[in-house]
Amino acid sequence: MWQVLAMRYALPALVVVFVVTAAVTGGTPALSPEPQSTTATQATPDAVAAPVTATENTSSYLELPTGDRRSRIGNVSLDLGAAAAADSTRLRETFTSETEVEQFRAAPNSSAKTAVLRETASSLRNRTNALRQYQRRTIQQFDDGQISATVVFRRFAVIDSRARAIEESAVRIQGLAQFTPQYTVPFEIDNRFSDARQRAGLYYTDPRQSIRASLVGTRNTKQFLVQTGGSGVVLASTDSRRQTYLRESFIDNRFQQGGSDRFDGDITTAIDFVYDLYPWAARDSNQRNDDIDSILDGVYQASFDHKHGELLTYLDGSNAEIFMEVQNKRLSRLPVSDTITAENESADLAVEANLTHPTGPMELTVRNTATDAPVDARIKIDGQFVGTTGVDGRLWTVQTEDTTAIEAVAGEDRVTLTATTAAAGG
Repeated sequence: MWQVLAMRYALPALVVVFVVTAAVTGGTPALSPEPQSTTATQATPDAVAAPVTATENTSSYLELPTGDRRSRIGNVSLDLGAAAAADSTRLRETFTSETEVEQFRAAPNSSAKTAVLRETASSLRNRTNALRQYQRRTIQQFDDGQISATVVFRRFAVIDSRARAIEESAVRIQGLAQFTPQYTVPFEIDNRFSDARQRAGLYYTDPRQSIRASLVGTRNTKQFLVQTGGSGVVLASTDSRRQTYLRESFIDNRFQQGGSDRFDGDITTAIDFVYDLYPWAARDSNQRNDDIDSILDGVYQASFDHKHGELLTYLDGSNAEIFMEVQNKRLSRLPVSDTITAENESADLAVEANLTHPTGPMELTVRNTATDAPVDARIKIDGQFVGTTGVDGRLWTVQTEDTTAIEAVAGEDRVTLTATTAAAGG
């Protein structure tokens, strides 16, 4: 199931939703603008370049802006320290929420209860802003080479855990206030709690939950790609057993959170804009429905259910740019963009790579060229061990960049391959 906004679970094949947003308050320095990508330029409502890259016969994907990018694959496995950190951040949020609930219950009259709610709404906003700052620092530190992929995974597990807890806190106290006898929640404050829920929902996703589950030991070890560039991050992974591919892309400085909505509340224009960015997914979706949640500072959420899987994407109306996307695809249905092979003739060993796109899924097959039998080989991607091909000689993993170094080792024999795809936007 998709897990980005509270309302997302019941979305039909394509839903576009206005989400309540407001400008970030003091203490959050603005990031330098990213250079504009040329991969997808729209004419409405203004000519805007967005790094949404089209691929053949499948859904487009949100790429990080061109320029210096850092990519690493890392193993995500049981980590007691990371598990404790995720639990600790959830417990701290639960304690804070309990305190706020008790303050509301103890307030002697309506005006006092309203004052508690107003302070709680501000606190929830500040707690979510702190998550955003923590995520920003993590992206920047990894981009600068100060921290490893392992540290990134630990931190995103904490962000995921805290964001879910913040959303739960907002839901709990909002519900308590709404059902308190002889008390009416002021409309403005009720909107602020809805805003808090939706903002927190931007910081927990299926990829982050998958990372957290592996770190706490409720899922097996997984290999995740982390890629950063500027203010953006990509998290991507494949699961050969479940035959799934998960990918998240978040570009912080494209989420402006302020300014007028360039679509002026015109839901049809917003939908057409998103359709132009994701033409294949739009064509393959079975139906089209519109649902307006709010016309405050517009953030549009579009959900596509297509034959390869699911796509959830977010458009900021203040700058007409996609700033976040989550994709969940079924590996068996994905088209291959290119197939390349390499062979170690003296060892009768060959490796074949079926490619899709940079940061996309990549299927590796290792075989004995003399017998054509599959070979169980250890696979390294850019020097990092990512798994074995098993008895069927196959392994799904993730292509790290435009160029990926692959090494297959079987006993004392090895074969290497460099997988290269066309640069994004080419």
